[in-house]
Amino acid sequence: MTIVKQAKSGRPMESIGQVKKDLLAITIRLLNERGRKGATARAICNEAGVGAPVIYHHYGDLAGLYKAAIDESFRLVAKCYTRSAKTKGPVQGIRDSWALFMHFAYEQPRMCRSVIEQILAGEPPRAVASTLQNIARDIASLGAEGRLSYSPEDASQMLWVGALGAAGFISTERTSGRQADPSIQASVLDAILSALFATPPRPSVRGRNAAP
Repeated sequence: MTIVKQAKSGRPMESIGQVKKDLLAITIRLLNERGRKGATARAICNEAGVGAPVIYHHYGDLAGLYKAAIDESFRLVAKCYTRSAKTKGPVQGIRDSWALFMHFAYEQPRMCRSVIEQILAGEPPRAVASTLQNIARDIASLGAEGRLSYSPEDASQMLWVGALGAAGFISTERTSGRQADPSIQASVLDAILSALFATPPRPSVRGRNAAP
């Protein structure tokens, strides 16, 4: 049975499941536009047309809603690596997901800073651990050829640290009203990959044949 409520604005309220999605979408947008100071429970609820108890019903509390918003925002980066690595090989997967992460930092700097703050607080998005495990597993095949200078686990951690630093720099520059040169972040990745491999990684056969 679908339960339907009336919004404060007078428009028909969606189902309870849709309200949960609306809360998440509104929170993502407000975190990006205003940061945590502007993404208050009152602001979120006013836009969703619900009372504060609805947040607690669906997400436990405001912190739980923030965490869900951050998880959802990073999920797209994680999916990018999985999809690209599967069709083009792990190195291109790293490049593509790195580029998407930097684009995210550039286009949504406040949301990116929220992601990084969550990571520094010891509560990273759920997709982080699985993505690092996947990268380590995928580049282990390159290590088997004797060209990886570090263990697959250490290599994935080095890439992650570099990505966080580069994304943090971009988001800080953007929230300060300055432009961030994307070529610098690309050079950072090139430097990390050069350090990780004793010889430059070759594109996979799948990568050469895959459609762009």
